Amino acid sequence: MRRIVPVTFLLALFAVAVTLPADAPPKYKTIEVKHLTKADNVELTQEYMNYTYAHLLEDLQKTKLFGAVVDDGGTVADADAADSVVLQCKVTDFAKAHFPVIAMAHVDMTITRRSDNTVLQHITTKVGWQPNSNDDTKGKLSSGQMTAEIKKMLK
Repeated sequence: MRRIVPVTFLLALFAVAVTLPADAPPKYKTIEVKHLTKADNVELTQEYMNYTYAHLLEDLQKTKLFGAVVDDGGTVADADAADSVVLQCKVTDFAKAHFPVIAMAHVDMTITRRSDNTVLQHITTKVGWQPNSNDDTKGKLSSGQMTAEIKKMLK
């Protein structure tokens, strides 16, 4: 009797695993991520902008919402243009903080269809980090928060 329970459990687990659906195809063929821009009054370094951009490319690839993530100016086949999108992000505001208050930036994110430039989604989100963080850490935290918002927007 004691041997039957584990065997039955393993068989049931196998049956559930077999019936689970395979990975769904990506929702969009490609996403082109434009370089982040900032308003004139925003006092963030170019290193922060570069790190955020690099981490954003990585994080978007991990979401599996897109077949491919291409950087600014990347080529997309004409056949895939209708199922491809473009992401533009602009940091519009930045509030410095002093420890232990979190520094905040407001980011406008716009997702447009590549084929006809129709706006699919537009959102303004806040990203934050500890004020004593270096630019790489700020970029990683910002891109993670932005990716979470993009996933919510597109699902």
